[in-house]
Amino acid sequence: MKRIGMVIALFVCVNAAPQARAAAMKPAALRERISVSLAADKREVALTLAKQDPVLRKALASRLSGEHLAVDLKQWLGAVSAPPSVTGVAERADLNVRRLKGLERELDSLLQLRLASASMLPALQQGVEPLYAYEPDGDDSQWRFIEAFDGLGRVHRLDVHRLPEQPVLVVDIDARRDLAAGIKLMREHLVALGQRPLPVLETAAAATSTPVTILDRIYLNDDEEPWISGNAEVYAIVNGVDPSRDAPQLDIVDMPYLDTDGRTYSPNQVLIFWERYRWAAANVILMEHDDNTSYQELVSYLFNVASQILTAVGQPEIGALVALGSGLVDRMPGEWFTNDDDYVDSFYTLEKNHAYTNHSGARGNAVVSLRPYELASQ
Repeated sequence: MKRIGMVIALFVCVNAAPQARAAAMKPAALRERISVSLAADKREVALTLAKQDPVLRKALASRLSGEHLAVDLKQWLGAVSAPPSVTGVAERADLNVRRLKGLERELDSLLQLRLASASMLPALQQGVEPLYAYEPDGDDSQWRFIEAFDGLGRVHRLDVHRLPEQPVLVVDIDARRDLAAGIKLMREHLVALGQRPLPVLETAAAATSTPVTILDRIYLNDDEEPWISGNAEVYAIVNGVDPSRDAPQLDIVDMPYLDTDGRTYSPNQVLIFWERYRWAAANVILMEHDDNTSYQELVSYLFNVASQILTAVGQPEIGALVALGSGLVDRMPGEWFTNDDDYVDSFYTLEKNHAYTNHSGARGNAVVSLRPYELASQ
């Protein structure tokens, strides 16, 4: 599983202009704005590198290990003195990918070259010729094959779900750096929309005790993700109604440990700062991180849809929370959110001062254990 994210959804109205924009946007246009296409850039780089394989393979194999299966493409090509034509293709593609995702000012490189599986490393180091592949755009349940190239530039069509025996090098984005930069960008955008910054743990309890909810355990069921997708990258959007004004409160929380399904994690992580939410209740929507996401467009869309939902509800009350959580899922742009692997599960009406042990989501795909806690004053 490659992309898992979390949205803890509580929303309220903002103002008429964002509502009008969200209402006027058709699903196809929303998807185009939020989900950008990266496959063409990745494909060009994969084909270019494949044709240079005899020159680059040995230098690459010596850089990889069971713990480090990827290299930063820009740094690596510079270190091995690759031909200018190759570095030029890679640098142009990298810049275009960062521009499409709105991260060109946040990162100086994003593309990487990753061995698809640690099981392929011995063969690569023994000189077996690899194939160079890339992850297609779109819903992986609709993929018919994985396109890959050999050293002569010939196309190979690989099975989507069966790991190839031949080594495969994947041109992809560095999902961890991508998500970290995207979280920073979303937080800044939310502050620009008028929200208070997310508390820093070191200072959150400096003056008084701070009530929080701790995520003790989380488990995601097994699924059959394509082998090319790699590990998951997880983030949380914790959100609710600001206690001091009728406006949404969305907090972005990174979950870098949650990278594999079918395994229980015990992060002991602060997930919710309750002083930031009215009614002391929240919903949780689990999602996968998507390489193709434009983060500013995503967080703007969430903010605007929240406004639209609670405008329809009227004066926000505690009973509107489930309508907000389920309504957000229902109104995401078609299969981009509701029918493919971006959406994982939902937890509705979680409450302050309540413990939840082995609590299953509405979809039955995730289980969490949560507990209330007080960050002590210092």
